[in-house]
Amino acid sequence: MRWWRGFATGLIIGLIAGGVFLLGYGLGTHQAAAADIADFDLLWQVRSLLDKSFIGEAPAAQKQVYGAAHGLVASYNDPYTVFVEPAPREVERDQLRGHFGGIGAYMGRNEAGEMELTVMRDRPAARAGIQDGDILLAVDGTVITSDMPVDEIVVLVRGDVGTQVVLRIRRGPDGEPFDVSVTRERIETPSVEWRVLDAEQHTGYVHISIFGERTGEELRTGLAELASQGVERLVLDLRGNGGGLVDAAVEITSQFLKSGNVLREIKRGGQERFYPVKPVRSPAHDWETLILVDAGTASASEIVAGALRDEKGALLIGEKTYGKGSVQEVHEFSDGSSLHVTVARWLTPERHEIDKNGLEPDIVVNITQEDRAAGRDPQLARAEAYFAGEH
Repeated sequence: MRWWRGFATGLIIGLIAGGVFLLGYGLGTHQAAAADIADFDLLWQVRSLLDKSFIGEAPAAQKQVYGAAHGLVASYNDPYTVFVEPAPREVERDQLRGHFGGIGAYMGRNEAGEMELTVMRDRPAARAGIQDGDILLAVDGTVITSDMPVDEIVVLVRGDVGTQVVLRIRRGPDGEPFDVSVTRERIETPSVEWRVLDAEQHTGYVHISIFGERTGEELRTGLAELASQGVERLVLDLRGNGGGLVDAAVEITSQFLKSGNVLREIKRGGQERFYPVKPVRSPAHDWETLILVDAGTASASEIVAGALRDEKGALLIGEKTYGKGSVQEVHEFSDGSSLHVTVARWLTPERHEIDKNGLEPDIVVNITQEDRAAGRDPQLARAEAYFAGEH
């Protein structure tokens, strides 16, 4: 078994080193690539010494490989160039898809470190009899431990629509464990919320939480519904939106702009690319729009905010945005893991650099913990006041 761990780890590291060698040869840098391979000897030596001398139990070969991948990627010193293991990558994919096969329950650790469930009404978990506060002990026989990552547990619970999952549950601190079989259903996670904010002022409100695969379609539905209710101007809330797919950002922006550019992309070597607005029909093309932003407004949401300010004159209200203006290519591996590599940087249409700078609001409005505790939203209130003529 120890030999297999060494062989598996060595094989993968060898393939990585071999890839470096071939890439260097193809670019005419054979000698540099060979030196890189020689440098990997240190990794082999470290791993061999650990395998020979470590007094505790050695981690599984896959865990060693993941650890090496994390360390290699971290050495590039870019917070957005990351190696993502299979479980969190699957959760990330589900978020961007906007749906998954699941049971309809939220999971989180309580003060004791146990995995506590909160059920969604009229979803499979609730119909199967699971209650808020129930403790999840095992999934299909896999025991839930206190050090198990939440993403890993989520992946165990989720699965194909129509399949069953058996959960071992404990109810109450002294309750006897029991099993519950739940049939997974399609659980949708909407990324867009909308409502009429002020009927007399013909003002609507839209909040976008993430830029996923279904966001553009959801927004079209929301804008059409608001238009049918007489809305003629809009508060677009991008607070807490950490980004998502650049294609979704272009699609969203195109529902507010008739023409122009959404962003500029600067690649390695200074190569520049424009992302133009797509020709779509939308009632919001002619709406005056205010945008709410905060420190959680990042990446693709900063693209949208910057484009609407540059090309439409939309005002930003709230706090300075996060400042993530870089582009990541995602490389998927056969085991479900992925490598996210920063390959370019984003600029707004008027060449304002987002990365590490963020977007400064036109109207600064802070929100405090006291505001949140009291249910106050001074940023939204300021947008309403602006539309009421209080400039």
